[in-house]
Amino acid sequence: PVHMELWTPPEREEGMRFSIIFEFNESKAIAIYDKYLTDIVTPKIPKNGTVIIHGHTDIIGEEAYNLDLSLARANDVKVIIEKALAKAGRTDVKIEIYGFGEDQDLAPFENKYPEERFYNRTVIIDIIPVK
Repeated sequence: PVHMELWTPPEREEGMRFSIIFEFNESKAIAIYDKYLTDIVTPKIPKNGTVIIHGHTDIIGEEAYNLDLSLARANDVKVIIEKALAKAGRTDVKIEIYGFGEDQDLAPFENKYPEERFYNRTVIIDIIPVK
């Protein structure tokens, strides 16, 4: 015997998180990430939702340069998402951007090994539904 229940969606919608990785010392997303942000991430943004974009870098280089680089990465992602939203005729989304540079307290990973530094060259995109 099989017991079946009708699935009902939760009343409260949870946020979503996506991320993309940048090449060393680069502030422009590679073409495949442009497509990913346009075709996969942007359609998941709910009506009147908020998108929080935060850029990160590894610890290689000057702290001030890395702060600017992380903000440039976050801005690149913002431009891609805004372009996709405009193409869909949407103006209801609030976007916040932050650049955290190499801040060890906010870095997704340690910076001890090359692999960790690789993954810290990232932009994280949080999608928050309207409350």
